[in-house]
Amino acid sequence: MEVELESYRDRFAGIRAGLTGEVDRGMVLIEELLMELDSTKTILKKAQLDLDNESETRRRLQQEVKKGRELGERQGRRPFIVALIDADADCYVFHDQFIARGEKGGEDAADALLAALQQFVRGLAGEPNEMDIMVRAFANLSGLGAALRRDGRLRDKDELRAFATGFSSRQAFFDFVDIGPGKERADLKVRESIKFFLETFQCKHLVLACGHDDGYAPWLGQFVGDKQVVERITLLEGSPFPAKMRNLGLRTTRFSSVFNNVTQPAVSASLVGPAWGRAITPTVAEAVADRGSNSERLLTAGSVHLGGPAGHNPQAQLDRLGPVLTNHAGRRIDRPLQVNKVVVERIKKCSLCYYFYLRGKCTTKCLRNHLYRSLTDEEFDALWEQARQGRCSKSRKVDREGGDDCSDAMCIYGHGSRAG
Repeated sequence: MEVELESYRDRFAGIRAGLTGEVDRGMVLIEELLMELDSTKTILKKAQLDLDNESETRRRLQQEVKKGRELGERQGRRPFIVALIDADADCYVFHDQFIARGEKGGEDAADALLAALQQFVRGLAGEPNEMDIMVRAFANLSGLGAALRRDGRLRDKDELRAFATGFSSRQAFFDFVDIGPGKERADLKVRESIKFFLETFQCKHLVLACGHDDGYAPWLGQFVGDKQVVERITLLEGSPFPAKMRNLGLRTTRFSSVFNNVTQPAVSASLVGPAWGRAITPTVAEAVADRGSNSERLLTAGSVHLGGPAGHNPQAQLDRLGPVLTNHAGRRIDRPLQVNKVVVERIKKCSLCYYFYLRGKCTTKCLRNHLYRSLTDEEFDALWEQARQGRCSKSRKVDREGGDDCSDAMCIYGHGSRAG
């Protein structure tokens, strides 16, 4: 009996030891499972955050794509082409049949230009045929009107202002802008407009009427290396392009039905000149007609008889002569001028009257040229520089005898030194 009890005890002890081991192994397993669960929950939480972020990013991208599509649709709704015209240039003046008929002529000119641009658009590869057409023409209407009247192409300089009104009112996007007098104002308007429209997605093409002046060439040259930009630019040819403009290699076109040829029609022999108040002889009329707008054909003193008092020149820029400047010693000094040597040489060949073109009046028996058109700012400075080669008589007298220096704000001759 004792042996059996001991045997039961041994067996029970063995079972207890086995159970204890199993329990311990079970507890270890449970702990491992709990740790794995924690790790899985952490991974799941991170995955959920990543999913939320991806979902938000996807929604944002979808919204941006939608906005971009809507923007593209809006931008594509009204594509347009723009023509920018430096209308102060001789070769971009509208036909006489338009400008001589005032407001009605302006309306007809707008129609003619619209038709020419519509035909041009139809020839553009890859662009829609139906595009809005915008035109911006820039000019000093007072100065241009006076020059056209002087050339016998207008009866009254105010006709040009009526023409501009008709032109601007005829089409919704046509504007003839009066920029007033001032150096390179038209240039600035054209250049800034080019930059603006090149950066405008809806603007598909630019027609530039500024090829007369090679001063535009270096500025336009910045775009030549960009093929996409070059394909959006066409130069409108009036007079033959200067070499620098031609060498840009930009596309060109002509609108002969809209703008004048370079050589202007002859002035009538019976026309009384508005500036000099005397009849122009046939010889003079032929010379005026022959000069066109190129410097090579400018009227010179040797080609015609130019004698006699010229009277008043209302287009002279008298306000540019003053004020009088003095140095610390009280002596008069000359302010520096913006002088282009090429323009100086060209103006020298014209033998222009200093008093008539700088001071606005010549009442003596003068043998110099009074038949040239109104001067640009650059030409005014060139002629003034030429006049300054002669020393002011009062300034010379002060050099010899002392006293008060020249105080005439209208004096066009040279004085002691240049303002620095």
